[in-house]
Amino acid sequence: MGPTLFRYIFRDLIRIFLLTSGVLAGIMSFGGLLRPLTQQGLDLGQVGQILSYFMPAMTTYSLPIAALFATTLVYGRLGADNETLAARAAGISHLALALPAFVMGVLVALLSLLLLCFVVPQLMLQAERVVFSNVARIVATAIDRTHQIQIEQGAERITVFARDAQVLPADPQRPGDQAVQLISPTIVTFDPQPRTGSDPSRPVRVPRDFWMAQRATAYITQDPDSEDVLMTAILEGGTKFPRSQAGGIQGGVGLTQFGPIPFPSLVRENTKFMDITRLLHLLKEPGESRRVRSVLREFIRDEQRQVFYRQVVQELEASEFILAGESESYTLQAPGVSFTTDAGELIISSPPGQRTIRLVQDRDGRTVLTVEARRLRMTALPDATRKQLYVTMELLDAIVRAGNDEPTPRSAFPRAVSVPMPPELLALEERDAAFYASNARSMPEQQRSLRRALVVLSNGILSETHARASFAVSCFILVMVGCALGMMFRSGNFLSAFAVSVVPALICIALIVTGQHTCENVPRDLSKHENPLNLGLTLIWSGNAAVAILAAVLLGRLQRQ
Repeated sequence: MGPTLFRYIFRDLIRIFLLTSGVLAGIMSFGGLLRPLTQQGLDLGQVGQILSYFMPAMTTYSLPIAALFATTLVYGRLGADNETLAARAAGISHLALALPAFVMGVLVALLSLLLLCFVVPQLMLQAERVVFSNVARIVATAIDRTHQIQIEQGAERITVFARDAQVLPADPQRPGDQAVQLISPTIVTFDPQPRTGSDPSRPVRVPRDFWMAQRATAYITQDPDSEDVLMTAILEGGTKFPRSQAGGIQGGVGLTQFGPIPFPSLVRENTKFMDITRLLHLLKEPGESRRVRSVLREFIRDEQRQVFYRQVVQELEASEFILAGESESYTLQAPGVSFTTDAGELIISSPPGQRTIRLVQDRDGRTVLTVEARRLRMTALPDATRKQLYVTMELLDAIVRAGNDEPTPRSAFPRAVSVPMPPELLALEERDAAFYASNARSMPEQQRSLRRALVVLSNGILSETHARASFAVSCFILVMVGCALGMMFRSGNFLSAFAVSVVPALICIALIVTGQHTCENVPRDLSKHENPLNLGLTLIWSGNAAVAILAAVLLGRLQRQ
């Protein structure tokens, strides 16, 4: 083939390819915008930002179909105008005529691989961050749509119901925090361990405590590095009662604070948001994965709770336990009590008929509050990022004396304090995933979760790298299929050729996506089921293998004509 004919065909291929790619990218960008626009309530500025990130990313995903359409259209027109027949009469074979398509296929495959490995992951990550940048707006939108939001952190689950919600302007006293006001909120906490109901295959989450108020202000703090979220709710006219007393008298507690509640970043850790260098690094160092760190954090947090509770028990059995905050301190005395732990709480119970639990609150060297109770529920929440330990104490069936006031009976009386995390708890942060995954003393359920998280991460990385490579290779193979079908349809109805060629293209892309989902669908218990990695990788490449065979058959048939 001479350079003139090559340039003639190649110029048409590039022109139609670029036009088709731009149109498809625009359609796909607006299609991808519909879900966050309807579910997260984006403003106009966020829409513009997301479109600026979506367009280049969607252009990459449109490359195979655009290249397929361009080759089918150009070579179909060559056949309809008898230019293919004239080239054959001049001694130019079909394979020689396919040289421009071959060159374009190689260029498109290399471009696709480059974009998928380095550019597209960063663009999709930035778009995701824009969508979830305003957590308060997301909470308000969820309340407006469904009147509830669910927060899950490991085994913990919290559901917040509200009649209405609105985003509040920034509070000068809490710079950097987002705020949303909840109208008539009800907060439900659940037992960490599901209970087996009538259907053993569907365990039931049982509510533990109910918190109700006329209104509440939820302050949301987002860590700039990890993007984890900490939410604290300030309730007005609050009431709390446990599920076991739901049929009896509710305990009004005048609650002022619920939380803080930690939950992971709304920006998911997704292998699609990682460039190839990050993927390969995580494959070697899985402990740096946010997913693995989240499971590991649950391990460490539970162990920190246990160590803290043991310290509380030891000091109470010796004499007294003191919690010293920034401006106040609490002294706890509990002679002759019994200790139990349940659902991450330390429960201290007085002997029957007695109030031996005594809590004294001191501020600036003077006693401001004294509480005597029959029972105390203590919950500790370690926060390694801020090196703080949040301790919540709920005294049940209590007598409260504030200063020189008369004693007041209270069915429930909560106190919350933040103290610096003790050094022995901070030292536990040094343990890595390998320690807990191989430590026989670890908790079996969480150890199983950690091992599964490591397998899920490895499978996700391998499936993503293979899928990107397979997607890029499909660009070249589909170009050759389109070229062959275009020259075979000599009736001028080359759009029919494109319609026929779209079928293997869709099958190829569908198998890549199916293979990725198969790799990532890791069973809960790997000791009883096989890792689906090999099956998933086979599916990812099977579509390209089938289409490559089809392209070879079609080009061989053309060459024999």
